[in-house]
Amino acid sequence: MNHRIIYGFLAVSAMNSAMAENINPIAKGQAMAWQCAPCHGTNGQEFEESMPPIAAMPAEQFTKAMLDFRQGDRPATIMDRVAKGFTDEEIKAMASWFELQPKKQWVDTSLEEAQLSLDATRGQK
Repeated sequence: MNHRIIYGFLAVSAMNSAMAENINPIAKGQAMAWQCAPCHGTNGQEFEESMPPIAAMPAEQFTKAMLDFRQGDRPATIMDRVAKGFTDEEIKAMASWFELQPKKQWVDTSLEEAQLSLDATRGQK
């Protein structure tokens, strides 16, 4: 088992508990989404056979998948345990974040595109 994933998950979960509740849901989703990167790639933009990309996934689809994992209604190797670490609000925030990410491999994403994506989530132009 990849210990980086587990340690990263625990660290981010602890950080999430300490975060203020009035944070923009997209920004909150972005902060939580970093723990998905070890498996799903930066911004969810990994396109390998073993891990599906989650960038540009419709928010409704992401939310349903996470809730199904959490409830044990969808088969999983690790996602069932990962999903249990999130509240409904946190799942919705991540869903909103991933839906905004371009559907392409991260290695083909320029630094300018990455910054534009970050600025958009912060409400900047």
